[in-house]
Amino acid sequence: MEAYLVKNLSHFCNISVKKSREMPDTVIKFYDLTFVMKGRLLYNINGEECEIGKNDAILLPPGTMRSRVELDEEVSYASFNFQLNDGVTLPDRLFLSNVVTEEIRTLLSAFSQTHISPLYHSEEKAQNLLNYILFEILDVLSYESNDKNVGAIIRFIDDSVSERITLTMISDHVHLSREYVAYIFKRETGKTVIEYINERKMLLAKDMIQNGNMTLGEVAQRLGFENYGYFSRCFKKHFNTSPKSFQK
Repeated sequence: MEAYLVKNLSHFCNISVKKSREMPDTVIKFYDLTFVMKGRLLYNINGEECEIGKNDAILLPPGTMRSRVELDEEVSYASFNFQLNDGVTLPDRLFLSNVVTEEIRTLLSAFSQTHISPLYHSEEKAQNLLNYILFEILDVLSYESNDKNVGAIIRFIDDSVSERITLTMISDHVHLSREYVAYIFKRETGKTVIEYINERKMLLAKDMIQNGNMTLGEVAQRLGFENYGYFSRCFKKHFNTSPKSFQK
């Protein structure tokens, strides 16, 4: 797969408003990726009504007929309009349920601009942010399962990735035994629950080390690791380097 998916970015916003504005019927000539972090948006997509709630998103390809209904209620959302590089394809999915992971929220909150502008390399930063987010979405979708329990397990882990997570907490959340949770997760994803948890945590740890000003101990603690040595071993296993070497 291409290392860089996005060819150009024509629009970006990350805003909270008292009410969403109406958008007329338009056949778009770009991809529209819109996330909802709070509240909801109501669209008409190719003649069908589509409500986007908290943690949901739409991914509309060029040629889609799109309009939006004005809703007199508060909503927080982020939206990108963009073109892809030649040969790059995205999943044929107009509606993405529960796709906003903790990592996507962190990425969006770390980018201070609410719109792109000619200043401070705003467009370049937003375009790189979008590229990262698209890969995150591809990762999330790669773990989708026809087993609704596995989907619930993945959503719980993704929503709690910055906290301490145990198999008991997961089993309590999905109302299944620890043994059955471990069995169905391995069967559907090919990974153990712990492997998936650590994989998600290490991706977030890498971003926190690159973009934050916390000590390595604070990063480990923030991600729910009570033992720094175990955090360091997990990091080295995933990235073939220690957290200290990576930070340097």
